[in-house]
Amino acid sequence: MRPTVTVVMPVYNKAKYVGRAIQSVLDQTYPVMELLIVDDASTDESMKKVAAFDDPRIRVLSRTLSGPGGYAARNLGIRRATGDWIGFLDADDFWFPEHIEHAMEVVKEFPDTSIISAGRIDQFGTKQKLDPFSERFMSKGAQVLYLSDYLQYACKGMRCIQTNTILIKRAALSSYMVFPEGRTNRSGDLFAWVKLMAKLKRMVWSPHVAAISYRDVVGVSRTATPSIHLFRQMVDEFGPFENDKDERWLKNYSNKMIKYAWLEAKKKRVALPMLLLPRSFYWMHDVAYCLKWTLISLVPFGILEWLKLRFQED
Repeated sequence: MRPTVTVVMPVYNKAKYVGRAIQSVLDQTYPVMELLIVDDASTDESMKKVAAFDDPRIRVLSRTLSGPGGYAARNLGIRRATGDWIGFLDADDFWFPEHIEHAMEVVKEFPDTSIISAGRIDQFGTKQKLDPFSERFMSKGAQVLYLSDYLQYACKGMRCIQTNTILIKRAALSSYMVFPEGRTNRSGDLFAWVKLMAKLKRMVWSPHVAAISYRDVVGVSRTATPSIHLFRQMVDEFGPFENDKDERWLKNYSNKMIKYAWLEAKKKRVALPMLLLPRSFYWMHDVAYCLKWTLISLVPFGILEWLKLRFQED
């Protein structure tokens, strides 16, 4: 019997795009069993666009209060899902028609895996770019990755999991609380991928392009800031259960994400304590990196922006 697939799509004020996303799910060459549209308390015409589709596979779930990043909406979808596998698609993005078919071929080849991911294209205006992990591995076939592998590549800017490309085996989940709802306004998906890898131990990356992510679409999550504290909590929650190698890479990755969260907050002129960044780092695991960014953090951010502009002009 062929595995069944549930797709979870949070929707918050995406009337301009949601029809495109829904159609890309319905057009899959491997038919999905159900598409759960989670209305995250939209205030525009999004639900009218959804209602225009007459397909018995579409089921609408509603929340009365929107949540940042769609994390609570995705968790609700996971809780209500009935398929063997759960995939996610943002309401402003797009799946290629063969995505699920390719993913299910991977399931046949690696029947004991619980996480599948694939490549993606990031689109800015009319320009498209393949994600860095795919650029390196697309020609090398399927990749089996463990937690330390995932973290090492992520530290180099090569993330092999993205919301629009991951599928999770529902039976492998011990809880529907995959995403960190109520804990951050942005980048909670990056926390979720580490959580899944820490608990499920390995994944398989499929050498196909699953989705187009339209990066120039402005949403609530992209105007918010990530949480420095969440990436400290990530180490506290998962580190004690990992071997020394995985814990070391977890702390290295945490340092990268702490710096990223600090930079995003500074860009949006959020007031931060001067010593927040150095106090948040795990110094023993990457002294040079921590020292470099500690020194940078002492420079007024306006000067850093000016230097960046001058460097780009040169």
